[in-house]
Amino acid sequence: MTSKPTVISEFPLTDHSAKQIIRDLAENHTGRIKFSKHIRERMIERRVTDAQILSVLKSHSSVITESTSQTPAGDWKLNMKGVAAGDVIEVVICIQSCDYDPSLRLITVMIK
Repeated sequence: MTSKPTVISEFPLTDHSAKQIIRDLAENHTGRIKFSKHIRERMIERRVTDAQILSVLKSHSSVITESTSQTPAGDWKLNMKGVAAGDVIEVVICIQSCDYDPSLRLITVMIK
């Protein structure tokens, strides 16, 4: 386990770099991943587990279905889709402070 998360300083943030940050946080720094109230409600409704979400975030075969775009707050939002426990799952992710102290805020989850 690395002591510090991957930091990437580029503008705009590319999909490739976003995947690097997401994978590193999901594999080594899960405490930096925040589940919004909304995603928790959708997870219950759609019977999706934390383990499935983390599996999608870690997987090298997961794909970005909606490219990174900057939010008014300066964060980077994107959609990532992958397979976990037999379900095709898409997660809406917000990457915060990618250039100095990266963390993720998970917005919602959909079953495809």
